[in-house]
Amino acid sequence: MAALWLIVRILLWVLAILLGLVVLALFVPVTAELQADEKGFAAWLRVLFVRVRLYPRPPKKENKPRREKRKKAKSAPAQKAEPPAPEKAQGQPPENGPQPASAAPDKGEVGAKGESAAGAPARKKSAPERPKRTAGGSGASLADRLPKDMDRIAALVSTAGGAVRRLLAGLTVHGIKAFLPVHRDDAAGTALAVGGVWAAVGASLGVLQNFLRIRPGEITVQPDYTGEEQRKASFSCKITGYLFIMVSVGIWAFRRLKEQKIL
Repeated sequence: MAALWLIVRILLWVLAILLGLVVLALFVPVTAELQADEKGFAAWLRVLFVRVRLYPRPPKKENKPRREKRKKAKSAPAQKAEPPAPEKAQGQPPENGPQPASAAPDKGEVGAKGESAAGAPARKKSAPERPKRTAGGSGASLADRLPKDMDRIAALVSTAGGAVRRLLAGLTVHGIKAFLPVHRDDAAGTALAVGGVWAAVGASLGVLQNFLRIRPGEITVQPDYTGEEQRKASFSCKITGYLFIMVSVGIWAFRRLKEQKIL
């Protein structure tokens, strides 16, 4: 009995440790790092001290001997064995020779066929009658289905919108670094364009702050009178979220769809 109690206690401790690790994992921050510059777009995913490259994926390396074996196998033609010619049996007539005359039909068969031909013609099978459609039958069923389908679609759209809003509210955008050179044909046009870009950046940040938490970063809009700085345009940011927010949003959406009798 004491050994059984010891095993139960060990199992309880193991379950408690696993539950604690799951709870800690839900509160671990998950960060997506985005970068765009003259080299292209790149993305990474960071969890604590582990950083994984999402895009572009590194090319897979293959061993050279395997490649050479594949090329040799493709270049070597496949040799098919020719089937042996069939032997002719003795006394078998040639293929193109005269065929033996078929036996004459029996008189009884001819009489039976004649009687059947002279007799009354066989009746044609009548096609099964299709059920007649009433004037308002199909229209009534469609009219009954349409409100239910529209209610389902409206419920799905509202649930999806609420889930997206809750997910975005749990994200934080930080570490923003942007360098935007502006070039026009003349100096006056360049100055006006710089003012327009600053206005667009301010308006965009104001709209995004209604859905996301955005920490101020380093945004530089530089007038480029010579056109040499356009290649140096770059943007980078970090988006951080927590797994427990994603799990809670998924549970909320599932319960709401259950209450609306969609699932």
